Amino acid sequence: MDLDQCACSGKSLARLLRPAIMAFLAQGPAHGYHLAQHLRQMKMFADQEADHTGIYRALKQMEDEGLLSSQWDLADSGPAKRVFALTDDGTACMNQWRQTLREYRDAVDELLGLLKQRR
Repeated sequence: MDLDQCACSGKSLARLLRPAIMAFLAQGPAHGYHLAQHLRQMKMFADQEADHTGIYRALKQMEDEGLLSSQWDLADSGPAKRVFALTDDGTACMNQWRQTLREYRDAVDELLGLLKQRR
């Protein structure tokens, strides 16, 4: 069995993409490309090539839900780039994620304690 492709490898953390995007945008507006670069530096995404299509799909969906806003940046030379920013609803959602992730961490710590006992 190839455990590198198994869910147990932890490489299926796509659900954490949204709070990761929100965390970076909480620091200020950013282009999608810059978000992808920052995401690649995170431990949970470091072993994976950035899925630009997935990131832009998440950004679009989050914008449709009112969590993000975007504007075209025409200042740089070259093609126009969309700049994303958190909305007030996005900030509220990010704060809820913070609480949810703390609860997940507590649950994972409990599970690790049980797994440690089962050696």
